[in-house]
Amino acid sequence: MEILRKHYEKIILSVVLLGLAAAAAFLPLKVASVRRDLDTVTQGFVRRAVKPLPPLDLSTNMAVLERLKNPPKATFANPGHNVFNPIQWRRKGSDGPLIPQEQFGLSSLVVTNIVPLHLKIEFRGPKERLRGTDEDVRYDFVITREYATNAPAQKPAPRVVSLGGKTEVFILKGVDGPPENPEAVVLELMDTKKTVKVPKDGVFSEVMGYAADLKYEVENKVFSKQRQGAKLTIGGNTYNIVAIAPDAVTLEDAQTKKRTTIPLKATS
Repeated sequence: MEILRKHYEKIILSVVLLGLAAAAAFLPLKVASVRRDLDTVTQGFVRRAVKPLPPLDLSTNMAVLERLKNPPKATFANPGHNVFNPIQWRRKGSDGPLIPQEQFGLSSLVVTNIVPLHLKIEFRGPKERLRGTDEDVRYDFVITREYATNAPAQKPAPRVVSLGGKTEVFILKGVDGPPENPEAVVLELMDTKKTVKVPKDGVFSEVMGYAADLKYEVENKVFSKQRQGAKLTIGGNTYNIVAIAPDAVTLEDAQTKKRTTIPLKATS
């Protein structure tokens, strides 16, 4: 007993060390057992096939990227954008409603009709003989110049021309058939130097220009049969007609020289 009292600490320490040694010896065996159990569980587990995700729909994103390549331009000077561009208002007529600047001037000018203007040459046949020779035969024509700038010149004008003679629009270059009764005449046009053949009692016709009818609705003005070179007063400004095409009229501001083309109004 005396020995136990003196050495009990050593005895307790020895017992603890023996327990630790036994635990250390048992631990590898336990680890191996756990690993075997885990292998058994994992080997018996069947993995299910996973359905792949559908491809992403990036069409909307690509559309946005395409729009970014050509971004819209911010324009503040066009009609309807008056935040930074205040406009004038005028009264329609003496007691009519106020209308914005966008609705007067050339913006309210309408081309209602465009008609062609022709050069017409009618050959009516031989007119007379002066001295009884073929060279003295004269031929009867009627010339109509719808494109002429003055009204008298636009009316049909009779002309009598001998071979080699000329008028204001053509030279009589030759005849087809007997001089006293030809089937046709050969003419050279003065302006274009083009040669044309006109049969007896036939008419040569060529478009030489156009005339336009316009309407300025703000002031209820109608401009009828206007030709190239005419002057129009619209909204207090003067404009010159510089060109008329089959489907449009081009006007030039007399002060600024700015040109504006107004298309022919479509008919329903």
